Amino acid sequence: MSTARAATLLGPERLELREYPVPEVADDGALLRIGLGGVCGTDVKYFHGRIDMPYPVILGHEIFGRVERLGRAAAAIHGVAEGDRVILKGSRGCGHCRDCRDGAPRFCPQRTLYGSATTAADPPHLFGGLADYLYVNPDAELFKVGDGMSDEAAVLCGSVMANGYQWAILHGGVTFGDTVLIQGPGQQGLACTWAARAAGAARIIVAGTAADTDRLALAERWGADRTVEADITDVVEVVAAETGGAMADVVVDVSGSPAALEPSIAALRKRGTLVLAGLSGGQQVPVGIDALVWKEIKVQGAFTAGSPALTATMELIESTGFKPEEMISHTFGLDETELCIRAIGNEIDGTYPTKAVIRP
Repeated sequence: MSTARAATLLGPERLELREYPVPEVADDGALLRIGLGGVCGTDVKYFHGRIDMPYPVILGHEIFGRVERLGRAAAAIHGVAEGDRVILKGSRGCGHCRDCRDGAPRFCPQRTLYGSATTAADPPHLFGGLADYLYVNPDAELFKVGDGMSDEAAVLCGSVMANGYQWAILHGGVTFGDTVLIQGPGQQGLACTWAARAAGAARIIVAGTAADTDRLALAERWGADRTVEADITDVVEVVAAETGGAMADVVVDVSGSPAALEPSIAALRKRGTLVLAGLSGGQQVPVGIDALVWKEIKVQGAFTAGSPALTATMELIESTGFKPEEMISHTFGLDETELCIRAIGNEIDGTYPTKAVIRP
């Protein structure tokens, strides 16, 4: 194939399926044939222009594919071979900046940001996963997928399940006996539910809205002890009743809703931990600082998962036989990318995916 289709965002609500030349591969580069690309709520915010982007941008930051071409140096960099099934996740970074030296290359200002902040204007163009092919720069990280893991499970591991591990366990410190409240039962909230149960939480409460019936039901299958429709029932009162007034040890708020912040703080015990992982799309959110001070609440922001979280997630899923692909409710074609994004944003009557993927 000499050209590749790619879902390209030209500006707010201006999405076009464009064709780009399939590039030659440099000695330190690689080319992936995309097998599945995941779509999430952040893509909805990108689509509607709520997050600044260097247009044009090829969307897609949840990336699973097969190595089509591989430079000699790239084979040594990534430890993969042509034909391998791989997840593209995170970045090796430049290796010299403070973030890289501190072991956090996912914050490196020079990294390639697939599906978001790396423009498609310049060759080799293909820096997003909602495409036929994707170009792998040497600063990217590839993780080989074992034969026992399905394509669907693999695409979820990278930017969904690993985030749940990072946010609930590494950031939240969830451990045996904890009570955990998860605000938001979307894909990330479900992943946090799985991670909290795997970490040994004694009680998991997941809150959503009346529109989240299917998602809340899946949360129960994945380990939630109680689910709450927050637009009908007071979440804080439920946490108090479930804990005898002791409240939650950890709250993971992945909702991105300003309305969820106050009850998230109120639901925590003294010296509890609040993990904030949901983007509000630039909305300004008032915070009751006094409660944070009096209760000595630890507030932890949460960006995307790092390499250790992904490695641990893959090993845990493979060893336990867990099936994260149960989360996927809808599969779209590449030419249906805008429909998929709007459906995830609950903008299409009768279609509100728990999790959607695109198969080119």
